[in-house]
Amino acid sequence: MFDFHGMAITYSHAGAGEPILFLHNIGGERSIWSAQYEALQATNRVYALDLFGYGGSAIPDDGYTIERYLELVSEFIDVHSLRNVTLVGHCFGSALSLLYARRHPQNVRALVLSSPLTAATLRPTPTGWMAAAAKHVPFDSLFGKTRLPAPVAAWIVREQLGPRGRNMAPATFAPLRHRWAEPRRLLPAAAVARDLPRLAELDDFRPPASFPPITTIWGMKNRILSPAAGERLNATLRPIRAVTLPDCGHLLMMEEPDTVTATLRTALDPHA
Repeated sequence: MFDFHGMAITYSHAGAGEPILFLHNIGGERSIWSAQYEALQATNRVYALDLFGYGGSAIPDDGYTIERYLELVSEFIDVHSLRNVTLVGHCFGSALSLLYARRHPQNVRALVLSSPLTAATLRPTPTGWMAAAAKHVPFDSLFGKTRLPAPVAAWIVREQLGPRGRNMAPATFAPLRHRWAEPRRLLPAAAVARDLPRLAELDDFRPPASFPPITTIWGMKNRILSPAAGERLNATLRPIRAVTLPDCGHLLMMEEPDTVTATLRTALDPHA
């Protein structure tokens, strides 16, 4: 456990060597990275963090802002003396990784951004329409105490999968379905939604030559964020590698774990 201003934050840690920090998406938890975490602990010091409101971490009543989450990531990195760290983020975790690296590029070795969340990648999707409505509707007050029925939780997870994921064993995604069905799990997603327009700053960010190298990964059947907008974002971010997975959706690290792990190994290799 890590204490963040009185909140208990859960994380996993294993291995030795150059550090890697895994950050999950809105509605996810650190377990989405289990395959990559297990594979890379043989060569690296790996950390996987549950952001507050998710997984085993505390679910506070408020404080769900991008700046607050960024503060959590920054304090976690400082407390654990993670220097020359590779940040591996998914969706919201990618946005936090990129924002952190803009402020502290000297601490970051490389960035691997899976389905990076920005205003542009979010906007044209049903998820984006809900986020836009959150500016006017207090979804956190409406849904903060709502407990989703199991079939609805299962549908939410299925919507994040591409053809490959939908043909996999249901047990692969059971932990996520169970999380969505727990009390108060809608609160973090509903509360942070109103702050997501701030991520428009990432759509205009052009990394300088000295910026840590970026790798992007997109599932081309993603319905949560827009892969087409992701391609336009790549033109701005200029990643050294842009990997696309044709049959994967939003949870590509679970749908095609071996390819994602291989991509991470390449990003960690300074001679690749």
